[in-house]
Amino acid sequence: MHFNEDLLHYVWQFRLFDKENHCTIDGEALEILAVGIHNKNAGPDFEQAKIRIGEETWAGNVEIHLRSSDWERHQHSSDRAYDNVILHVVYQHDQEISRPDGTKIPVLVLGGRIPSDVEQKYHGLMQNLNWIPCEKLLSGVDSFHVKSWLSRVLVERLESKSAEVNQLLQQYKGSWDDAFYVMLARNFGFKTNSAPFELFARSLPQQILAKHKSDASQIEALVFGQSGFLNQVLEDEYPRKLKDEYDFLGKKYNLQPIDAYLWKFLRLRPQNFPTLRLAQFAALVVKSSYLFAKVVEVKDVKALKAMFSELPVNPYWQTHFRFDKETGKSSPQLGDDSINNILLNTVAVFLFSYGRYMGKESYVNRALTLLESLPAETNHIIKRFSSIGLKPEQADSSQALLQLKKMYCDTKKCLTCGIGVKLINTA
Repeated sequence: MHFNEDLLHYVWQFRLFDKENHCTIDGEALEILAVGIHNKNAGPDFEQAKIRIGEETWAGNVEIHLRSSDWERHQHSSDRAYDNVILHVVYQHDQEISRPDGTKIPVLVLGGRIPSDVEQKYHGLMQNLNWIPCEKLLSGVDSFHVKSWLSRVLVERLESKSAEVNQLLQQYKGSWDDAFYVMLARNFGFKTNSAPFELFARSLPQQILAKHKSDASQIEALVFGQSGFLNQVLEDEYPRKLKDEYDFLGKKYNLQPIDAYLWKFLRLRPQNFPTLRLAQFAALVVKSSYLFAKVVEVKDVKALKAMFSELPVNPYWQTHFRFDKETGKSSPQLGDDSINNILLNTVAVFLFSYGRYMGKESYVNRALTLLESLPAETNHIIKRFSSIGLKPEQADSSQALLQLKKMYCDTKKCLTCGIGVKLINTA
């Protein structure tokens, strides 16, 4: 059977292998509780996986290779991003792999556990399945019905995101300011670096930042120090001053920075480098006070956008995207697309959540109005919907389409989808 890693990823993601009596290469009983989320960026192949080995439950990352020895061939041993791998899934085991501390990484061998027709079925699915089940039938559904269904799906999406807000509220004992601060920081990571941005925000309470808002250099020192980027030898005067400042403030507040290796730069445009995003985040902290309270008060979309525009970013970032690496001059400001992303994924979500929590429909309506005023996203899913006749103009429709794809099309829940039911009833 001809396998490649993409096919093994597919087999693992959809559990297309013998599901009973799993054990590691060392003979320990293994139960797969969650295969994790497929990671298409740098780092381990699947994140947030959960397994049980013997009587102990583990949560972390899963790495997949054709052979165990590929771990060394891909130089994972020298990359700390792989320290939290809890399971090495391979087609063939040919070498023991250990973590830097000497502990062996558990190995699950899939060779001999995969039905012989899987490869054939896999390639058949990739070539023959429609992108969504009703792709060739959509033109038969009137636009009014589609729009009505998407409006309902949009509310579903906002409700699911509100669940995340409610979790943050519980963690921060009902503080909307703290919950907003953490989710806003996560948003500044723009998916690729959302996790380290959230870790950074959780490790640096905004109450500490509030004490130093009158001194931009101290805010920048706290932000870059806590993100781990000052824990290195630095040449330029600006980062060296930040390092000296952070050495004092870190000891004063007993701060422990996160590890710099968590941040990802690979395949990112320089304008999206986490270092520049952190500089923008620091500038937003300097510019704004009681940000969530202002979000709740401000009703005009232009005024909301202005809160994230013309940030007092340090001039150093006009000629740098990383410390000690000078580039041509460019604007260090958040672009329109980035501001729209923040308004869409944080501001609108919090307005909706706050309205539902407080029982005030006016805030819910403001969230929906905000989404109606923002342009649609332009990711690959939206482009594909556009190519089959569902081209959204505003963010409310694009958000609904993302929810439709994830919760209905991908899981083939046509009988619970308003579009699918319409097609079946008119067939």
